[in-house]
Amino acid sequence: MKQLTPAVLAESVTLIDQLRSGELDDEQLSAVVMRLRSLLPDPEFMGYTVDHIPELTAEEVVRKAFQYRPIQL
Repeated sequence: MKQLTPAVLAESVTLIDQLRSGELDDEQLSAVVMRLRSLLPDPEFMGYTVDHIPELTAEEVVRKAFQYRPIQL
């Protein structure tokens, strides 16, 4: 299971800020999304990273992603 450490929080916040900046080309955007997928446990993190209303801060997005718990059978 992925752990929310200070390093993961800091890196994820930085990546989300880059993602939201609109300054990334397609290759950079893809690399940021792939890295976030490897850091964050919630597979739906993009929905509340860019589409959530009201907008969450980058730190709130990361903390929300770590609240995700998959269904275990």
